[in-house]
Amino acid sequence: MENNPQEFLITNSIGSFAMGSYDRVPRRKYHGLWISRAINPERPEHLLVDVLEYVLNSNATKKSRYPLVNYNFGHGAGLEARSLISKFERLPKPTWTYQLGNGSSEKFIRRIEFVGEGIEVEYEWLGTKHPLELSLSPLFSLRDVHSLSKENLALDGTVRKTENQYEFQPYSDLSPIRMSVEGLKQAETPGTWYKNFFYEEEAARGYPAFEDAFSPIRFFVSIPPQSKIHLRFSLLAPEAQKLNKTPRKISQTPNHDEFRKDLSCALNQFVYRDSKRPHFESVIAGYPWFSSWARDTFICIPGLSLTSQDPQEALQILKDWAPLIESVLFNKLSPHDVNASGLDSPFLWGAALQFLVEQHPNPPKADDSTVLDLISTLDRWIVHIFQGENPLLSVTDFGLKCMPGNYATSWMDAIVDQSPVTPRHGYPIEINSLFLDCIDFVLRRNPDLKATKNRLFKNYLEKVKTNFAQSFWVSGRDFIGDRHDGVELDCALRPNLLWAASSHFELFSEAQRKSSLKLVTEELLTPFGLRTLSPLDSRYRGRCKGDQATRDQSYHQGTVWPWLIGKYTDALLKIWDKKQVETLVRPVLHSLKTHFYEGPCPGQISEIFDGNAPHAPRGAPAQAWSVAETLRTLWLLDR
Repeated sequence: MENNPQEFLITNSIGSFAMGSYDRVPRRKYHGLWISRAINPERPEHLLVDVLEYVLNSNATKKSRYPLVNYNFGHGAGLEARSLISKFERLPKPTWTYQLGNGSSEKFIRRIEFVGEGIEVEYEWLGTKHPLELSLSPLFSLRDVHSLSKENLALDGTVRKTENQYEFQPYSDLSPIRMSVEGLKQAETPGTWYKNFFYEEEAARGYPAFEDAFSPIRFFVSIPPQSKIHLRFSLLAPEAQKLNKTPRKISQTPNHDEFRKDLSCALNQFVYRDSKRPHFESVIAGYPWFSSWARDTFICIPGLSLTSQDPQEALQILKDWAPLIESVLFNKLSPHDVNASGLDSPFLWGAALQFLVEQHPNPPKADDSTVLDLISTLDRWIVHIFQGENPLLSVTDFGLKCMPGNYATSWMDAIVDQSPVTPRHGYPIEINSLFLDCIDFVLRRNPDLKATKNRLFKNYLEKVKTNFAQSFWVSGRDFIGDRHDGVELDCALRPNLLWAASSHFELFSEAQRKSSLKLVTEELLTPFGLRTLSPLDSRYRGRCKGDQATRDQSYHQGTVWPWLIGKYTDALLKIWDKKQVETLVRPVLHSLKTHFYEGPCPGQISEIFDGNAPHAPRGAPAQAWSVAETLRTLWLLDR
């Protein structure tokens, strides 16, 4: 295996992760054996880059010393170690098989997995005659996940031995780290800095790309023939010791094909239990650089609920999130360790609730106390919005108005030079469709709704419906426009119209929705999802690459987002029969399936793809809603 940049990803129950390349060359600052959320869920700590391993002998008649891993120090990675890797296996845990010795058939196997909050490296020697002698030097980064480490005098390299374990506390504000290894013959504590690891992906994205790593100890171990040893790392902080280590259950029915089963397992990797809030579950938006986001969690909830076949877990997630959303929506108090921003978040919360109550294959009972409480919560939020208790939202006869500002209003949230790239102030179609659908849902489902409120909601829906069908219609090209400022319509063709085309409360006629979807299919649909802007628009950008500002300018200006295939399918199924829908959607699912198994991060789906062919994958290599909505789309077509 001389060059294979494909990536693996493993996570634990609190969103800590290990990620790297198949050939073990770190190409991102986010690659590493141990990135922990135990102490700070919002700002994970990148603790361990890798373990530098040397074979000291693999043949008793010959002395030899050679590495099992190559790094790039700015001049390209070597091939000596990579050429020894004969195979990489992603499942059930990342496993490298080495062919050791000059033409020898003797195999050496390396595996990694999480054990609670710690990471364990397993070494297995399949030789039959002599023990395998190794030196193992942990390479610690000890930094914020988004930063880079440099040699410094503040680091305390002292290693303390306690019984058969070693402890190391490099900085006073960092939890002590415990290390242990089996088969130990000798340990040295040289305290060595390894300088100038080069991360080529960071350089390509316009970021600093060189890092130093510190090794406090070198272990010399001996593995008997046909035996295993384990190298373990763990945190001594109390928070890390109390973590819930019970894996989340995934239910499958016999008719689920392998792709649906594998998507369920992939989605499970994003579910995390907050180390600061007992029993609070959420979704990591994407790996390796995103944290927990309200918006992403709510969009993922339908797919997540399908993995367990039980809506109760998803209902509990909505219940846990409700006070956080309410504090942001009306008290302007944002919790520091989760991202609950976005004026669409409360309405996406409502849309997730609507799915669980009305579309889930095993819906909760109508009198379920949790469901009734959540509907009452949504009702209360709507009333507060009508009463003007959020200064960024105003209910008018035209619709729900989002006030201007340099903030991110909806999922199209890129900001460059303090200005939104895709402005959503005024009356954005997706937020209005979600808001009105939430009102309609409360009218249908809240048995305790007072008569005066009932009339208020119904009258408002009818008034706005008439206005939308006229004001948001782009004559000539015949489709639903993207955003109105109260005076002028933004006539951009964007996938945001899918919320209006698929909502239970029908803002537009069937003829209008058909015409809109025809244009969406012709101009936005690609093999990997939907473009965010028509290529006929002068603002369209077909490549999403370069430095951060350049990428952000392209992020929602033509870039393809695979998660939109779910809303597209919802809208199609409202007006066409399933066979017609399948002819459009199945090819996309096939492309995403190929990408899932053979793409940059096998077992996951990328965040975005270029708008222009060949639609190169970009962004985060593993994105939660890409997986969740692909899974839900399969369910929509198969049910």
